[in-house]
Amino acid sequence: MKEVVIKISDDLHNYLTFLEKSRFIKSKEEALSNALEFYKRLGMHDWLPYIYRMGGGRVLIMDTSMLADLFHGLSNREIFDAAKASAFRRKLTNPFFRGVDFTNTQNWPVVLRELEIMGWGKFSKLRNEVKVEFCSLPVPYLQGYFEGMFGFQFERYPSKIPNINIFIAKKGKAYG
Repeated sequence: MKEVVIKISDDLHNYLTFLEKSRFIKSKEEALSNALEFYKRLGMHDWLPYIYRMGGGRVLIMDTSMLADLFHGLSNREIFDAAKASAFRRKLTNPFFRGVDFTNTQNWPVVLRELEIMGWGKFSKLRNEVKVEFCSLPVPYLQGYFEGMFGFQFERYPSKIPNINIFIAKKGKAYG
């Protein structure tokens, strides 16, 4: 590890001190290091005024209620089909996905990590299952996205815990 000394404004220092005292962060150093990790992961060096980018694509930041309004005007089938098409395009345009075989479940964490970084929610994988937590996207969108991205048909397993959805890939149902 290397040490870097920086100067920050009084306002930022007071903010970090507040976060530290409130135990939202362990230390100012950790918060600044984490902020730089996000700067790197989000490709913020490529961000221009009014244009945000990530992984070769443009990122649009919008309130979840606006997104819900958009989905409200579509049927579940239309949402599913749009998500599946988005996944196909994402596989083609994301440079990190080129040459990766997503029909191999071992490669799914590459996609799931990207979704977490983009703020979709928390994703975890166990064998051929994907657990989704705290996601504001509708179930048909998630199902369509997973099917388009991973090449399997997915079935949603009902969860009694709020804000948790589990999707199970059906064996032998891979398709191009």
